[in-house]
Amino acid sequence: MKGLTKGNRALLWCITLMLTCWTGQAGAQSATQEQKSGDARLDAQQYMEILGTAIRTLQTHYVDSVNWSRVLTAGIEAMLQELDPYTEFYSEADQQEFKTMTTGEYAGIGAIIMQLNDTVCISEPYEKMPAAQVNLLPGDRILSVDGENMIGKGTAYVSEHLRGQPNTTFALQILRPGEKEPRVVEITRQKIVIDAVPYYGWMNDSIGYIQLNNFTDKAALDVQNSLIELQKGNLKGLVFDLRSNPGGLVDEAVKLVSMFVPKGSIVVETKAKTPDRNTTYRTNTPPIEPDLKLAVLIDRSSASASEILSGALQDYDRAVIMGERSYGKGLVQSSYPLPYNTILKYTSAKYYIPSGRCIQAIDYQARRVARWEAGQETPDLGRIPDSLTHVFHTAAGREVRDGGGIKPDVERKPQTISNLTYYLQRENRFFHFANRLRFENETIPAVTDSVYADFCREVTDTRRDTVLRVMKINLQHDLDSLKSEVIEQIEMDLELRYNFRRGMTRRSLEGDDLVREAVALLADDKRYTEILSAPKADKQGRKGTRNSKNKNKNK
Repeated sequence: MKGLTKGNRALLWCITLMLTCWTGQAGAQSATQEQKSGDARLDAQQYMEILGTAIRTLQTHYVDSVNWSRVLTAGIEAMLQELDPYTEFYSEADQQEFKTMTTGEYAGIGAIIMQLNDTVCISEPYEKMPAAQVNLLPGDRILSVDGENMIGKGTAYVSEHLRGQPNTTFALQILRPGEKEPRVVEITRQKIVIDAVPYYGWMNDSIGYIQLNNFTDKAALDVQNSLIELQKGNLKGLVFDLRSNPGGLVDEAVKLVSMFVPKGSIVVETKAKTPDRNTTYRTNTPPIEPDLKLAVLIDRSSASASEILSGALQDYDRAVIMGERSYGKGLVQSSYPLPYNTILKYTSAKYYIPSGRCIQAIDYQARRVARWEAGQETPDLGRIPDSLTHVFHTAAGREVRDGGGIKPDVERKPQTISNLTYYLQRENRFFHFANRLRFENETIPAVTDSVYADFCREVTDTRRDTVLRVMKINLQHDLDSLKSEVIEQIEMDLELRYNFRRGMTRRSLEGDDLVREAVALLADDKRYTEILSAPKADKQGRKGTRNSKNKNKNK
């Protein structure tokens, strides 16, 4: 970790070991080969004794009072960063965050908030949730919550006050842009469930689309319900969008794979430190769509359970994977309750998908060693190079590799936006302009030439202190040449304000090149079949995934 000396790291490591001891998990650890060869470092039990004595000494003799809860929590969190990014400590105050992460549920008003200058404002209300029910709109500045002033407070502080017990009512004071007097609304908190499937629908008369944003405990049910609705039509192919999906619960990924492959198929195996903790996950229900053509979309932010789902479907030649190489997280996390309502989420195993490969991209043990030796960190530190990965085979005999995530069958670079659109987004120009149009129009307005000209006048107003002033010389030229791209972004922001996330997603798909290609692929039976078939030279003698007994398995 940056800024920590080796001595600091040793002390922090001791705190973690002491925490383990408090939970009844500790025991004396044997010395490593490095210690046996002359390293003077002490073993874990001795370090815990040193740490305990140091804390008692400071409690008795340190000149000022010490907030030990804050100090030791900071120490624990800093230590865990020395392991991997997924091992985390949750204090009692963090219980709601942990629950929201695993279930997608919390009690509040149902809105995304953002910092805007000295005030937190509504960024996006969720459809049919309390914020939308009392007509809160993007741009509404939160002035007070139940009489407590919120001006100058950050998003974490305001969020804490907006959340609470279900069915509790409070007064929310807001100031709407363009209005001089604040409004006060009575709003009742309720249980908020973040939809795992924010949008599903039809791309044409036979190709359906489902977007999955996370793997909370209702993700598979949400997908199943969406799929059942699509089955009522002439469903012949499905675009399954996992882009930017960071993953979640392994069980949900297994349930999703179960919808498309035969009952009893291996989905994933987890291998822990001791063999008795190893687990094999199989599909345990008959598939509801065993033959439906599938195109699964992934990108560099698709991780964890997203990679289990896409990787398993790839290994069984059950779907064409399209997009960018995925993140490469082949690690499994478990949670362990600690004393005083705290939780330790820790990396407990590596996982292996049906072909036998682990797609973990970074060797965190190697990264720790290199970081200790070099005293610094680079983005590629500990990353497994392609030259050290191994070949595995899908059920049909296609070559796939471990390490470095899931490589798509059809690789495509992501669509990019212009520098102009990037800066307009960063400077919240789309946000403010769409808010104004929403306040002025009861129904969604068309972005006509006159509306666009109005937007351009706002953007080219040099009185605003913005990075766009540096671009002033070419700004109008760029606004003219990139008109269609800028209008598309304005239209999506308007859809969000009138038709919520569902409308914005639907609008964004119209200009999504990868989705268009996926739809075309699903309509092309010959190309779809060719992609999922092994090259003719490789077909002979290839049987199944694990049955091939790949020599490189689990390396």
